[in-house]
Amino acid sequence: MYKNRKNSSRKAPKLWLGLIFAFGVSAPGLVAQADLPNVPSSSAPAPITLSGDNARPEENPERTLSLRTSFDRAYDNNKEAVAAEYNLPVAKAGIQIAGAIPNPKFSFLYGFGPEFKIILAGEPQQFGFQQDIQTAGKRTKLLNQARANYRLNELQVSALLFDIHNRTRRAYAELAAAEAYADLVESERKVAQDLVRTAEARYGVGKAPKSESLQAQLGVLQFDTQRNQARARLQQATASLAAIIGETPQHVEVIDVDDNGLFKLSAEKTDLVPPPNRTLPPLDQLLAVAVRQRPDLRVAVQQRFVDRRALTVARSQRIPDVFIDSGYQFTTFTPVQPYNLLKSVIPNSPGCYLNVSVEVPIFYQHQGETMQAKATWLQDQAQIDQLVWQINADTVTAYEAVVVSRANIFKFQKELIPQAAEVARLARRRYEVGKSDLATAILAKQQYQQMLSSYFDSVVAYQNAWADLEKAVGVPLQL
Repeated sequence: MYKNRKNSSRKAPKLWLGLIFAFGVSAPGLVAQADLPNVPSSSAPAPITLSGDNARPEENPERTLSLRTSFDRAYDNNKEAVAAEYNLPVAKAGIQIAGAIPNPKFSFLYGFGPEFKIILAGEPQQFGFQQDIQTAGKRTKLLNQARANYRLNELQVSALLFDIHNRTRRAYAELAAAEAYADLVESERKVAQDLVRTAEARYGVGKAPKSESLQAQLGVLQFDTQRNQARARLQQATASLAAIIGETPQHVEVIDVDDNGLFKLSAEKTDLVPPPNRTLPPLDQLLAVAVRQRPDLRVAVQQRFVDRRALTVARSQRIPDVFIDSGYQFTTFTPVQPYNLLKSVIPNSPGCYLNVSVEVPIFYQHQGETMQAKATWLQDQAQIDQLVWQINADTVTAYEAVVVSRANIFKFQKELIPQAAEVARLARRRYEVGKSDLATAILAKQQYQQMLSSYFDSVVAYQNAWADLEKAVGVPLQL
């Protein structure tokens, strides 16, 4: 549910359009005030200020989050980030595994029974060790591949943290927009209520039929559904932000944000987006930064390096390892055999042995592993080329979206909203003094409300475009 914000004059979001609609602004081409009789100033529509003073069903806020706090909590508590960080010790263990020297194998053979004693030549008993001798520098190559893979995991974690950073910015911006939208609905509803009061006043003095009052009231009632939509949007945006910063939503709530960006009446500083009048960096400079710093591109380049190491390991498999087996051999036969098989005592003749075995690569020389590793490495380069193309396309598209949305904001602030406000003011005053009908006043009111909504959409589009540009460049952009 909504929340009554304490000290609403400090926290509550107020649109730029708030005091722009001061009704003292004149616009060329409109009906001059001299054409109308003097009307008390109290009959003019009230300025649109999207503050918490508007009456609406709310609850006391449980907490307020800044954008910086949201970033910090997302880095520390986001479930994806916490799980991904375990990839680093896993990869570090892989380095230790790759650098390990193969342990020798100990073998021992000792038998019991007549087969090992009552036999002329004796049955040999033995014990020894077998060692795998790796050839072609396999251990070094595996170690280099494991180290490259560890660096790959570091870059992947960094890329995930930046993605979480960007998603947190978007979720926070959506929550700020949801708050501003709720206040926008209330402000538009207030404009409709002012027209209702005018219609009721004219009906009270017999200058207008009852139908005009009812028609004006209908314009107020239509905002009830928009109130419900605004409430749902606030709750959904809160749940999304809570999930990204690592919280598990347990109940329906609305987190209050302390930075509504351009939705504030006089926002000079905002952490969400830079002011529209701030000069953008050149596009070619952003493209150069994106090619150097884009996290997914750095991951792709490191992946190519890892696969190049894997190709080196695969090629080394063509040279077989050598297995050396050595030990001591002896017999445990009975020197004096039964039934006088031998007249003399046969001495025990122990000895040492050395056995060398090696695979003979006649039928297969690991061509499949080598071809597979080489194809993967070449594919990495093709994917890097595709990613560079996508980075350039994303950056140019996002940059143009930022430029267009900024231009729209200036257009609304300088021309459209002031002119629409003046048209609505004059139309209402003409209806109030009986020089026009209610339909004209309602149409002017709707046009003005449409301008407010369009300006709101332009601010949201600017925030989204800025987030897209930051994601395209691949680094947090300094505001």
